[in-house]
Amino acid sequence: MSEPIDEAQVRAATQRAVDATATAYATDAHIDVEDTLRREMAQAGLALDDDAWVREVAHAVRSGYPVSFAEEEPTTPGSLGGDNGGA
Repeated sequence: MSEPIDEAQVRAATQRAVDATATAYATDAHIDVEDTLRREMAQAGLALDDDAWVREVAHAVRSGYPVSFAEEEPTTPGSLGGDNGGA
């Protein structure tokens, strides 16, 4: 029987893998971001079988967008999940 998954630990490990990938890309823009992300995730012991997720995160890294797996819910107007400020 396997141990239960601690989602906070998975989020933290995912964040470290994404941060390491972003740092590597900032140092050398010629790296393959998707391959680097997959390698970092594997080194963290995280199984990764969602190609769309990898492409999305890699695109955000290459675009310079912050990628965060924080647990808190967005609540500011216009953010995902919060009041979008519409009339």
